[in-house]
Amino acid sequence: VIPKFKTAVVKFDVAFPYGEKHEQYAQIAAATKNSHDLLVAEVRVKDYGNKDNSDLVARYKIKSETFPAVLLFLQGKTEPIPFVAEKETDFTADNIKRFIKMKSGVYLGLPGCEILNKAKVFEETLPETQRAAAKVYVKTMERILERGDVFVQTEQTRIEGILKGKLSNEKKRTMEEKRNILHSFLYRDEL
Repeated sequence: VIPKFKTAVVKFDVAFPYGEKHEQYAQIAAATKNSHDLLVAEVRVKDYGNKDNSDLVARYKIKSETFPAVLLFLQGKTEPIPFVAEKETDFTADNIKRFIKMKSGVYLGLPGCEILNKAKVFEETLPETQRAAAKVYVKTMERILERGDVFVQTEQTRIEGILKGKLSNEKKRTMEEKRNILHSFLYRDEL
């Protein structure tokens, strides 16, 4: 089954999992149910009786003390990539989704990011005269997701530096428009 998907994330856990980590993983499955590139699966392991799935635990060198263990399988790669939570509190749906996105490139919207997909669709419907600005908005949103809020500040500094140089009137207008769009993403402290 796994080779049919670009990416598969698999949680290895006790036979009857419960608790916060189990609920966090369930959120990933719910949030990605419409993704055609990602399979979210769970392998429940018994350490008694016929010891179901103990062969998989041995194959991937997982210790039962580390349950739940999350492995990321990428199409074309033979070895999975383990998700490592530095602290117990790091085992969250958002952190696992970031891990999946970072290691696989599969887009998984984090809370509040739904608008990016809508913006991409909307961009295509705009007249050519507005499409360039829409592309800047979409690209800025993507960069903020990749690099965090620091992107806006560093990009603004970069654009200011370019504007200080010699530019054609057209290039200057384009850079000023980019700067204006960036301003809409700046955090404003309302206190």
